[in-house]
Amino acid sequence: MRIVLSLLLLLFSSAAFSTVTISESFKVEHQIKLSYTLSEDASLAKLLAAPAEWHESIQVPKGLRPVEKFLWLKITIHNANNALTPVLVSINNNLIDAVTAYHVKPNHPIFTLDMGDALPLIRRPLKYESLVIPLELQPQTQSHLYLQINDDGVFNAPIAIWEPNEYLQFKSKFNLIFGILAGFVLALALTNATLYFVTKRSYFLCATLFIAIIWLFNAHIYGFGYRYLYSTWQWFQQYGQGVMTLLLSILLLPTASYCAERRLLAHPLLTRKRIIAVIVSLFVITAFLPVSQSLLLAQSISFIIALMLIYILTRFSDKNRNILIAIALCHFIVISYPFTVELGVQSGSFLNHLGYFGIFAIEATLLSYLLVRLYIFQRDEKLVKQQQRLAHTQAEDALLKEKLKLQEQAQYDLESNIEERTFELQVTLRELEDKNRELERMNMEDPLTKVKNRRYFDKRLQMEVRRSRREQTVLSLVIFDIDHFKKINDKYGHLAGDQAICEFANLIKSHLRRPHDEVFRYGGEEFILLLPNTAEDGAREVAERLRIATQELNIKLGENTLNMTTSAGIYSAVVCDPHNPQLYTDNADKALYQAKQQGRNRVVTFKPNQEN
Repeated sequence: MRIVLSLLLLLFSSAAFSTVTISESFKVEHQIKLSYTLSEDASLAKLLAAPAEWHESIQVPKGLRPVEKFLWLKITIHNANNALTPVLVSINNNLIDAVTAYHVKPNHPIFTLDMGDALPLIRRPLKYESLVIPLELQPQTQSHLYLQINDDGVFNAPIAIWEPNEYLQFKSKFNLIFGILAGFVLALALTNATLYFVTKRSYFLCATLFIAIIWLFNAHIYGFGYRYLYSTWQWFQQYGQGVMTLLLSILLLPTASYCAERRLLAHPLLTRKRIIAVIVSLFVITAFLPVSQSLLLAQSISFIIALMLIYILTRFSDKNRNILIAIALCHFIVISYPFTVELGVQSGSFLNHLGYFGIFAIEATLLSYLLVRLYIFQRDEKLVKQQQRLAHTQAEDALLKEKLKLQEQAQYDLESNIEERTFELQVTLRELEDKNRELERMNMEDPLTKVKNRRYFDKRLQMEVRRSRREQTVLSLVIFDIDHFKKINDKYGHLAGDQAICEFANLIKSHLRRPHDEVFRYGGEEFILLLPNTAEDGAREVAERLRIATQELNIKLGENTLNMTTSAGIYSAVVCDPHNPQLYTDNADKALYQAKQQGRNRVVTFKPNQEN
């Protein structure tokens, strides 16, 4: 059946169709003479069975759109050689959705081949990044190649016929140059990434992303991404061009704004939240539209961004203005070329030349150079400011040192004066303390006998009364009175009386054994002996010893000798009422009165029945 169909195709072929002749010297043919038609028929048999209007052209005319129809191409190939000749037919557009090739040869079955970016790479006969159809031409025969092309956008299918070795040489040179450009662009991306990690400047991060997407974008449109990176990811193969086109334009704006000291996007309406919301909305819309509409939308927005950027930069005044304009022009070229192809204004192939990638490389180089120069300028400016701050700080330090020196001198002088004044004050205070102690001693001490006086006795008695009450111990109080002291004054004079009082006070002090026992001059010739924690018997024993010692005391008064006696009254008790210390002196005085009444030179202890 296929042989019969082949004969019918040859019979119905018009002699007016242009023919591509393959001779022994054939290398490559780019100006392919072909016939084309738009048809709703999806199979070759239906196409040939129905009447179709074929149009002749060199390459596919620009501006053809599918309009729910398939584009059919017919190429007549004549092999003028006397041997079986292999050739390669290349379609230099990797982004065509689907291509079905039918090779009709005399007396041979129809050779059918499917390809396109909507199909996995494994289904292509040759695992090239471009669409390649291998054909074998019978000697001295004429065959027909029918190509059914299905695409959402404008039909752009530049076709070339190659001698296989010539194609391999071309692809080797092409891939070498592409590899050099791709390596150079990748090196720029890595350089910017390294600078970002070293300097932490955000514009190096933007440049890294921008240049990395340039690298991936060119790998995508030249077919290397589909071949090596994502051969099974059909969605990205179809939508990748639009997404990356939009992303490149969006990333260029903040990067260029950094180079222009952030004045490009300095507008109150351009807040970060609004910008992020618009960008996210654009990407969502782009991802859900049909492929052709998504690509056209992305290219339209990018084209507008490029024009606005050029317009703003031409009115911009900055030292980086010329380089920024050059970058914007490069970006405008790489955006407008595929945009005009998509609009049908022109047709062309990315795969016939690398100039398109070269413009991208120039843009990436200029941007990297500008950012490095910006960083160097900012670093130098920072160093100048640091040096200025350092000089200012050094001047302030010098002034501060001088000020500190003056302050230290003033502090030293002040401290010297203070030390002098302090020493003088200390001397004065010491003298005052001595005076105070002397006054206090004089205030507490009897000036004649050097024993404690009555004022101090009152305080001490109050303290001992409270202690006796608190500890429930016996407190004893003894009052001594020199007998017939008035006769001594009258007979020997007042000086002799004073001497007698002093000798009696010393005698009492000499008989005290405990540190808390103390004698007081109560008044005139009366003395009080305060004995804490002492029972009545102990107090009486002490009083008796003093009485006997007084009786035996001989006081020399010149040639005369003075003898005297003393009487004592004792009161011993545990304090019941600490608020009435006067009770002790009153009761002891009553006992002393009893001793006087009983003949003097005796010790009497107060008894409650003696009170009346």
